Amino acid sequence: MEIVLVMGYPASGKSTWTAQHFANHRRINRDALGDRSLDELVPLVERALDEGQPAVLDNTYATRQSRAALLDLARRRGVPARCVWLDSSIEHAQYNAVERLVRKHGRLLSPDEIKQAGKADPNTYGPAVLFKHRKAFEAPTAAEGFASIEKVAFVRGAQPEGYGHKALLLDYDGTLRRTKSGDKYPLTPEDVEVLPGRAETLRRYAAEGYRLLGVSNQSAVSKGTLTEAGARACFARTNELLGVDVEVAFCPHDPAPISCWCRKPMPGLGVAFIEKYRLDRAQVTMVGDMTSDRTFAARAGVRFVDQADFFR
Repeated sequence: MEIVLVMGYPASGKSTWTAQHFANHRRINRDALGDRSLDELVPLVERALDEGQPAVLDNTYATRQSRAALLDLARRRGVPARCVWLDSSIEHAQYNAVERLVRKHGRLLSPDEIKQAGKADPNTYGPAVLFKHRKAFEAPTAAEGFASIEKVAFVRGAQPEGYGHKALLLDYDGTLRRTKSGDKYPLTPEDVEVLPGRAETLRRYAAEGYRLLGVSNQSAVSKGTLTEAGARACFARTNELLGVDVEVAFCPHDPAPISCWCRKPMPGLGVAFIEKYRLDRAQVTMVGDMTSDRTFAARAGVRFVDQADFFR
């Protein structure tokens, strides 16, 4: 008889791990039970013990306080309490959270849509949930009362069958284009100027079967200096000057605090394209010019190449 706590970041794979390794335990999960408080789970654990069944709880358990009631129960009942700590990085958890969201809703959601959907689905949330967990987290220790603590390194599973397509993910500003005015971002199609050598290279990749996919932050939309329609017009003009068809997805939301998954370096735009076109992450290259592009690529699980090297 035992009590097992499977803990870790939201979207770190706790439910999958629990199903694979604790099929003979009674699973007690707050989300599956209607988002109950952690303390409300304790009587359910005691009931399982009364019925002669070990219990496993796969919740985040970020703090010592959140774990205390269960450890008190274990001491009182004289059963060992085991901890399985899924040691996922926040970057892996971000990818998993977005992948789950896109597979459920079929697309990325805006900040307002995330808030609304999250009222009915505890697995739909924004980046702040993971940052809050990281800030609050207290590593488990034997002094709390755990009989053992098993730290499990995160291993990303293989993509499903059929994810075999290749693509380029392309930043726009500073990578494919610049402005005639010298401003950082174009606000009108007439201000767009493509950088040299881009068209030829992109045509070659397109001929080799790569999808050309644009990913961009457009903060000017949230600031009111550019409309979404105006941003699309600037992208269309860029594609026209390049002479290639690049499918563009962009983030129009506030840059800070980040409340959406689509703003680089969040991996949302990359994950959404991976899911939409069944892309093989090993055959996807992100081309950009900024640290945020490099971080975006790492979080999306794809290779990064600086634009200066790619278009050399």
